[in-house]
This record gives sequence, C-alpha cells and structure tokens, in this order.
Amino acid sequence: VVDENDRPTGIRKSKRAIHRDGDFHRAAHMWIYSDRREILFQLRSNTKDIFPGLWDITGGHVGAGESYLETAVRELEEELGVSVSPDKLEPLYIQKDPAVHQEFQYVYLLQLNQAAETFRLQEEEVLEARFFAIEDLKSRLTDGQDRQAFCPVYDYYLNVIEIIEKRLRTYR
Repeated sequence: VVDENDRPTGIRKSKRAIHRDGDFHRAAHMWIYSDRREILFQLRSNTKDIFPGLWDITGGHVGAGESYLETAVRELEEELGVSVSPDKLEPLYIQKDPAVHQEFQYVYLLQLNQAAETFRLQEEEVLEARFFAIEDLKSRLTDGQDRQAFCPVYDYYLNVIEIIEKRLRTYR
C-alpha cells in the first residue's frame, strides 16, 4: 500500500483487500513489441477478479518490499516464461490511474523478437499470448465491437502504441 504520492505506508494487505478498500498501490506494465511492428497482448484467465477473459498487456502488482523494476522482471518470468535482464526494460513513464483501482502504474517497453507460441504461459493468469500488428490493434481499439475484447483502457493502449510506433520509426 502506498499513499497518494506513491510513498510506501508500511501497511501490507492482499491484492483483493487493497482493491476492496480502494487503497493506492503499485503495478508494473510491460509492453512487448517486435521489430515486425507487432505488440504482444495476453488473454486474461477467466478466473481473474478484474477484466476476466479480455486481452491486456503483461503486468502485475508490486509486492511488498519490491521495486517496480523487480516486479517487471518477475512478472515476465511468471506470466510468459521470459527471462530478461533489467537493463533490457526501457522505463517509459509512471502514471497515477485512479480509474483502475487507485494504481500507480510504471510502464516499461521491451523489444522482443520471439514467437508467441514459444512463451511458457502461467495458466492461472494467461489463456493465450498473441502478437497483434500495430495497425490491426489500432483498428480493433477504435471499433466499438472489436474493442470489447480488450480491457476498457483504450486511450492508454492507443497512447503507448503511438509511442512504440515512434520508437520503431526511429530505429529503422
């Protein structure tokens, strides 16, 4: 649990209790993209408390005593079976998102040219991982019917997709 300025309070609670009580807390989001102009999304398990069965990016809550970066590395290993050195994660920004359970979200980018089929998925968290072409994603996230398959944070998704597109243009 953290305060409204992202400072640890010393209070420890379960994820469920934090969400129930509306406490501020931390999460790490990892946006995985390839040089093929694709972005990885994962299908959330149907047993998830929040947004079950919807497409989302890789992420997770920061554990007590853990840094955002440590969480990012841990979650990539747990959810996708991807071992990554912390220096491979590009810190993008941190956002305070009261709309999603009072979260401070640290957003990272990771360029990874690995086939989605090779990931070792954490079955209780992730049903499927898939790379979507950037143009396809943008279309899906702006179309009323298609976007219902994704977590309802469309502006956030579109903002980060735009940043990734700029990165890919820069590296060409």
